[in-house]
Amino acid sequence: MKDKFGRDTELFGKLDCLLPDDFKDPVMPSGSMLPNEIDVSGLPEGEWTARGVYRMELSVPYGRRYGRGVLADPSPSGELLSFWGGKRRSVYLDLETTGLSGSRGAYAFLVGLGFNEEESFRVVQLFMAGPAWEKNWLKALGSELPEDDYGLVTFNGRSFDLPILRIRHRIAKSAPRWEGRPHMDLLMLARHFYRGRLPSCSLSTVERMVLGVHRSGEDVPGREIPRIYTNFLASLDASPLRGVFYHNVLDVISMAALQVHIGSLAEMDEGNERERYDKVRRPLGRGGDARDLKESVDEGP
Repeated sequence: MKDKFGRDTELFGKLDCLLPDDFKDPVMPSGSMLPNEIDVSGLPEGEWTARGVYRMELSVPYGRRYGRGVLADPSPSGELLSFWGGKRRSVYLDLETTGLSGSRGAYAFLVGLGFNEEESFRVVQLFMAGPAWEKNWLKALGSELPEDDYGLVTFNGRSFDLPILRIRHRIAKSAPRWEGRPHMDLLMLARHFYRGRLPSCSLSTVERMVLGVHRSGEDVPGREIPRIYTNFLASLDASPLRGVFYHNVLDVISMAALQVHIGSLAEMDEGNERERYDKVRRPLGRGGDARDLKESVDEGP
């Protein structure tokens, strides 16, 4: 059933509860800035930066343990991997969505953006509190991107993340600010170096077997994320989403760590190709886990 604005009354009736009692205007995406207007419980530390858009930020200093090694500045490896689309200055992008890219009506509700800065790796997360606020969310995403030269880094972004964003921008009648930037999809590099030597080239497998990262019980399997977000829309309790935020942060950080690792392989002499692959396959022990980052995630985004 549609109202006079052409909106689905059942859907927007649910979204009405996101607004203050004294809000009289129709529930439509808006660019107005009304911090703390949405009655959502259980969110980590952050701030409402636009109607329906919640921003969280975390910085991890270089040199901190991550898996078997330490988190290093990925900038030099970006230059080494320029053939694949790498840049010294990069933005690492990862989405959490309501379904697969081919799913009818699937949209993103959380983006993690990683930035390689001088002394730390900074992660910004933008959470969309409901589909009515998608225009604001897309605009907020664009506002986080650098003005000058940079490249995008994703994992399977060529087939998943970027096509979803393009579709959502098209629906919103807006243009993505990142369009035309160099793009390095780390899945392509993972397949180049690890195919046939690992059970799969998924980020979770490469993260565990190459980087030695073992996530804590706080993490949420990717297949559960759409259901958790759907439950949030009905309850407005964001507490179960903390595991989703944690999952997203580690995806972004792992992309930076994986880029550094692959960059080190690219530096090897091509004549030592056998040695290169043996190094990838060599067991390096149990490795570390991501529990040391969990505290920061709980305190940060």
